Parts: sequence; C-alpha cells; structure tokens
Amino acid sequence: MIFALFTVTVVALLTSARPAPDRAQDLAESLRCPVCQSVSIADSPSEQAVAMRQVVAEQVAQGRSDEEIVAFFRARYGDWVLLDPPTRGVTLALWLVPPVAAVLGAVLVAARARARPHAGAGLDLYEPDRARVDAAVTRARLATTQREDQP
Repeated sequence: MIFALFTVTVVALLTSARPAPDRAQDLAESLRCPVCQSVSIADSPSEQAVAMRQVVAEQVAQGRSDEEIVAFFRARYGDWVLLDPPTRGVTLALWLVPPVAAVLGAVLVAARARARPHAGAGLDLYEPDRARVDAAVTRARLATTQREDQP
C-alpha cells in the first residue's frame, strides 16, 4: 500500500513538473529578439538575445512563473516582444484583418463571377462590330454550302 502511494506520488510529480531548462527554452521561443525582430531569442545568435536567454534562465531558477517572466519582458519592451501578440487593444487588428480580408475577397470573387456572362451567352458588341461578325458568319456559311454542292 505504501509502495503504491509512493509510486503514484512520484509519477504525479514527474508528469506535472517540467524541468527548468525546458521551461526556459519554451519561454525563449515565445519572446522576440529585439535585434533580429523576426526570430525568437531562442533562435537568435545576437548578444541581446543571449542576454535575454540568460535572464529567462535566471528567473526560472528563482522560481518565477511563466506569467511573471513574460510580464517582466513586456514591461521593458511592450507587447512587441511577444511573438504571438495578445488579442486585445491595437493588436486586435492584427488578428481580425486577415479573416475579414478573406471574407471580403470571397464576396468580391462571388460578385464578379455572378456578373460575368455565362458560357454560350451572347456577348455585347457594338453595332458596327456585330454587323462585321454577322457578315463574316454569312460568308463562311455560303462558302461551306458551295463546297458541299460541288461534286
């Protein structure tokens, strides 16, 4: 009984607690490098990113939560430091513009497809052009019937 309780406790502790290096790596992957700007501090070779990774590791070792560490960097760099900006305030537009643009694009494509003449429908020609086309069709028909009449 005691062995079973011990085993359950150990398994629970091992599955719930992440090692500090993994937490530090995960946090570093979520923070933007101020020098490179398009990569995380985990992937950046810049001195600034190395220093930020060190601060993350130190704060993890001090027992700070992920939220506290992220808040530390947000206080210094703003929401910009997050690779995935929050869905509030000014950054809400970053999340809303792509789906709204996709919907508007689909509506525009549907409207243009509906306005297009369908295959086989008559084309609107200017009167002089229509007369030339009709004359060409008549000549072609006459030439075809003449060829068919010849032995």
